[in-house]
Amino acid sequence: MTMQGVRSFAPPLTESLGTGRSCFDGAMKVIYGSIDQLNLQLPQNKRIQQSPDTVLFGAGGRLDSLGLANFIVITEQKLEEHFGFSFDLTADDPFSPTTGHFRTIQSLTMYVCELAEKRMSETQQH
Repeated sequence: MTMQGVRSFAPPLTESLGTGRSCFDGAMKVIYGSIDQLNLQLPQNKRIQQSPDTVLFGAGGRLDSLGLANFIVITEQKLEEHFGFSFDLTADDPFSPTTGHFRTIQSLTMYVCELAEKRMSETQQH
């Protein structure tokens, strides 16, 4: 996408959100990148495995509250870089053991796609 001679390196929103699957894949890639960055700060035995069913927080999770806070900050920054708008991953009761979106990598990815698709539809209406 070229605009007045300046090339944008971010994928267009419609490309990122074109289908549910591409949103899911893009969000998963961003989350895995956040895990890579966080794992650099963690001891070997506390590192997070990159798998959709990896438990992030709560029973069976590897992150304590400080690790989760770092992960949230890293992930929100990377999501904004990827999608082009800010995310608040701490909304909507994120730490509930049954419905919280920080239960697993997959639940977080699905939540990110819901937020992105909602934001996209709001943008198209204006």
